[in-house]
Amino acid sequence: MTFIQLSIRHFRLFLLLISLLTGSLACQSTEKTAADTAVEKNTEATTATDSTEKSNDTVRVALTQAQYTVAGIQLGEPGLHTLSTTLKVNGSLDVPAQNQVSVSVPFGGYIRKINLEPGMRISKGQTLVVLENPEYIQFQQEYLDTKAKLEYADLEFARQQELSRENVNALKVFQQIRANRQSLQAQLAGMTQRLALLHINPATLTPATLTRTINVPSPVSGFVTDVPVNNGRFINPADVLVQITDLTHPHVRLSIFEKDISRIHVGQVIRFGMGGDASLVHRGEVFLIGKSIAADRTISVLAHPDGYASDFIPGGYISAQINVKTQPLSALPEEAIISFGGKNYIYILEKKEVNPTTYQFRQVEVKPDLRDNGYVAIALSADINPKQTPIVVKGAYSLLAKLNNSEE
Repeated sequence: MTFIQLSIRHFRLFLLLISLLTGSLACQSTEKTAADTAVEKNTEATTATDSTEKSNDTVRVALTQAQYTVAGIQLGEPGLHTLSTTLKVNGSLDVPAQNQVSVSVPFGGYIRKINLEPGMRISKGQTLVVLENPEYIQFQQEYLDTKAKLEYADLEFARQQELSRENVNALKVFQQIRANRQSLQAQLAGMTQRLALLHINPATLTPATLTRTINVPSPVSGFVTDVPVNNGRFINPADVLVQITDLTHPHVRLSIFEKDISRIHVGQVIRFGMGGDASLVHRGEVFLIGKSIAADRTISVLAHPDGYASDFIPGGYISAQINVKTQPLSALPEEAIISFGGKNYIYILEKKEVNPTTYQFRQVEVKPDLRDNGYVAIALSADINPKQTPIVVKGAYSLLAKLNNSEE
C-alpha cells in the first residue's frame, strides 16, 4: 500500500469521526431544547392557573364562585360609629367631710381607759374611751335635786290651784307657785340635756347609780385613723379623742389636665386600682367636675366607687382610666381587619368576571385607630372608594389563607 492510499484512508476515517460527533451534539441540543420548552410550557401553565399575583408590592387574590360561597364573603363599607377611648389619669382616694368624724367631749375629764390603734375597725356605739371627773357626780346630783324640787312644786301647784278655785287663797300666791314650778321645769330640762351629752340616761338615774366615770361611744362605724391622746391625760372640750373615718361612701378624686377636661362628663365610667395595681379591678362613675384649676393646671373630678373594697385607704394613690366617648368615626367591623406579619390589612373587591365567575380582591394595608364595641376606626387612602370597590367585612381570613396556600 502506497503512501497516498494510506493518507486517503486516514482522511475518510477523520471525516466519519467528525460526522458522528456532529450528530451526537445535534441530538443533545435537540433534547435540551425540548426539555427547556417543556419547562417553559409548565411554567406558563402554572402561571396561568395560579390565583395570586404580586407586582409592585400589590397583592391580589382571586376566588371562584364556589370558593367565594364557601368562604362566606360579605361586602360592605365603613360606617359612622361613636367609639370610646380611655384617658389615663392619676388621683387619690378621698373621703367627704361628713364621713370624717373627730370625737370629743363637751365636758373634760381624765382618760381612765383607752384601747385604740389606727386601722382598727369601729362599730357605731362601741365604747372608745372611759373618762373620769368629779364634776360628773355634781351634774347628776344637781339633776336629782332639781327633780325632787319639781315633784314638790307639782304637788304645791295642784293644791294652790284647788284653793284658788274656792277663793280660799290669794291669786298672787298661786301665781308665785306656778312661776317657781315652771322655773324648775326649765332647769330640769337643761340638766337632762347636759346628762345626755355625757351619755348618762336620766330616766335610770338614782342616788344609788351616781357615777364619776362616763363611757364615750363611737358616733359612727368606720376605721380609726388617728389617736392623738393617751391613758391618764386630761381632755378638754376642745381636744380630739380619736379620728374615725367612715368608708361606706368614699370618693375617687382624679386630677385631670386642663386640656382634657372638655372630654370629661358626669356619668362616665372609670376603672381604677389602688397604688401601683395596674389591673384596674375597681369600677366607678363620675358625679362631680370641679370648677377651679390648681397650680399644676389640673382640675379635680370626683367619682363614686361601686361599693367598698378592703384595699381602700383614704389618701391612697390611684391609677385610673376614664372611658371617653369620641365623635362619630368611620369604622369597620373588627373581623374585616386581619393582622399578619406585624401589619394590618383589609381586602377590597377590584373586579368581578363572568364565564367563569371569579372575584379578584386586592390586599390593602391599613392602620387601625380606636377599637370599641366590635368596631375599629380606620382612615382609607384617597384612591379607595368603598362604593365602587366594596370592602370585605366578613371572610377576610379566608382570603389570607388562600393567599398563603398559593404562595406555598
